[in-house]
Amino acid sequence: MSPHFHTRTQRQMRDDFVVDLWSRIKHFVPAKDRLDVADAIVAVCDEYGYADGIEHHADLDKELYAAVQTYYGDPEEEEDDEYEY
Repeated sequence: MSPHFHTRTQRQMRDDFVVDLWSRIKHFVPAKDRLDVADAIVAVCDEYGYADGIEHHADLDKELYAAVQTYYGDPEEEEDDEYEY
């Protein structure tokens, strides 16, 4: 097995961990506080290397997606900035 394949698999597992963690605990968080909790989860997981690439995960719900966008920024916005002169 090549090291690249192994690394990609580990990264996907880490991203899946963050999504799974959020999906299991969000039901215990009042709706008005979910975005703040999602923001904290994304920040902590990123600090420990568990959210690298999560912005491309297919199973982000609205709160986790918003937290990822807040933390990392909007990748489409960055692409648009590259083409401005």
